[in-house]
Amino acid sequence: MRATTSAGLLLAGLAACLGAALATRNPAPPARPPLGQAPQTPFQTSIDRSVTEPLAAHRAPEHTGAIAFDHVRTLVGFGPRYPGLDPSAPPATAGDEPAPPTSTPPRPPTPGWSQQLGYIEQVLQQHGLTVRRDTWTDRRERITFTNLMAAIPGPRKERIVLACHHDTKCTIGHAEADRNFHFVGANDGASAVGLILALVPALQALELEATIELVFFDGEESLDWAWNDAARALFGSKRFVKRHRDALLLGEEPRIHAAVLLDMVGRTDLHIQEELYSTTRLRQLLWSAAVATGHQQQFFQRAEAASDDHKPFLDVGIPGVDLIDLNGNPHWHKVTDTLENVSAASLQKVADVVLTLLPAIDREYVIAPK
Repeated sequence: MRATTSAGLLLAGLAACLGAALATRNPAPPARPPLGQAPQTPFQTSIDRSVTEPLAAHRAPEHTGAIAFDHVRTLVGFGPRYPGLDPSAPPATAGDEPAPPTSTPPRPPTPGWSQQLGYIEQVLQQHGLTVRRDTWTDRRERITFTNLMAAIPGPRKERIVLACHHDTKCTIGHAEADRNFHFVGANDGASAVGLILALVPALQALELEATIELVFFDGEESLDWAWNDAARALFGSKRFVKRHRDALLLGEEPRIHAAVLLDMVGRTDLHIQEELYSTTRLRQLLWSAAVATGHQQQFFQRAEAASDDHKPFLDVGIPGVDLIDLNGNPHWHKVTDTLENVSAASLQKVADVVLTLLPAIDREYVIAPK
């Protein structure tokens, strides 16, 4: 994911969002390394945090956070988990867009990448879910990616997507010394995967009208170290949304009414920012869910627009919201993104909020859309 601009939220809930090149208001979050030019998409303003919806809190089972943490531990044990070049892939043809000049290092797929795919699939199947793999080789990049999907059926076939990304940042082979280190992505990658896996029984018990589609995206991280406006990133979510649009036009699958994205949700010092690209109404419901569960101190204390796997949904008019702890996160794409900086307590809090948010989305976007 890529941060595009940040602003400290004052107590009144105001945010300054004037572009990545402008300085933020004090108190400013810790600086992060620049990642290229910010997209030119206009930013939305922050919601009014004095306004909340009267949502009923849905608490996650007591040990959900601990179970999620165990999944994170297993995933981290696989080591780096990014897809790689497919040596058997045919080179781009004259009709293909050529890959841009780049300093991207050679990258064979890591063993951990395939190991975690098998692990995610196994856990979902243990809960009685049917897992679908979508594996493809990007002709331009000659990299093979895999998305995983599993549906929790509701009375209606219309879907709410609950998603995350499973790949980790490639941190080897770069010319810059500080970009080469052993990176296991405990928070950036594993935390959201682990939490969704732990939430499956609670999601099955929610009794929503909509079908919940769990999606684990590949290729979220940029192939270049710099973000470059997602030119070489978000491969899995872009493909998923394109395939959905094609299938919808052909009447081959039901409509997606909303998407909820989890990304970096386990940091010990948790802060889920107000992500400013996200649909305004969904941000309002997310804030209300945080208040209803008593976890508002970990939500929306700062605001920032972040280009992430929810953007392809937004770009085609599907409402989406991103639960992301990027603003001021000192471990993002650093060697310190390890188990020691992830906590079961943080995962438990996000679980409460997600389980409170989803019924509100179901009521407003599926049962009685306005």
